[in-house]
Amino acid sequence: MQNDKYRILSTRHLTDSSIAVAGDNGIFIEVKDFIQIKPITLPALKGSTPSWNNSSISDIFQPPHVSVFTSANAVKVLEQHYFSINGFRNNGLHTFFNTRNANICCISGKTLQKAMEVFPDCNILASSSYGSELATAIIARGNIMEVNFYCGNQRRDELPAGLKQAGIQVNEYVIYENIPAPAVTATDYDGLFFFSPSAVKSYLSANRLDSKTVCFAIGRTTATELREYTDNKIIMSTDISEDAMVQTAIFYFNNINCYE
Repeated sequence: MQNDKYRILSTRHLTDSSIAVAGDNGIFIEVKDFIQIKPITLPALKGSTPSWNNSSISDIFQPPHVSVFTSANAVKVLEQHYFSINGFRNNGLHTFFNTRNANICCISGKTLQKAMEVFPDCNILASSSYGSELATAIIARGNIMEVNFYCGNQRRDELPAGLKQAGIQVNEYVIYENIPAPAVTATDYDGLFFFSPSAVKSYLSANRLDSKTVCFAIGRTTATELREYTDNKIIMSTDISEDAMVQTAIFYFNNINCYE
């Protein structure tokens, strides 16, 4: 670590491989989650068809239903708290979900990767980098009149508002909460990684930025939120992925004079 030229704090978990790549390029990354994800149990997702063991079967992910995701967290919550082998057992729910051949529209990058992992034989009907663009892609298909939108309590309005304006019915399922987890950091960092507007708010509610600290934003939505709080240099990732974020930081610090 003593050979590292730069120190970055990531406000969200990173894979070991990403941290290693940064380290190989002289960047030490410390990780601290400034947002906690709390799953929510929704009785509305309980199936209505009795199965052999008095549980329920839900076809809500079966065609012609269309599932929409703008966050990988929503897919993870479904996988870990709804799609268990023995069904979903919290708060009296005993439900088995049919997930084969699911119709999915989602944000690209990590969200798309997770959706394809959890729904391996799914049909990706639309995918875009941002919610507003995803809404446009869904509308452009011309044959989607209703969607099930799985999200958190801090979801943005662009996608559901755009779909509703186009006459598409949006059934919203809030299946998790974004809970701020602010913490004071005593270390001065050369850079900070922000992956969501919520993380920006959480971090800056407890910390002040040194004027020389560079803020790296996963996309324009997070960058816009940062501009509301700081005049520090903001560098937007070249793509909405963890790998792109790390590579953006590597390029920045290797070519720092180009940004002055």
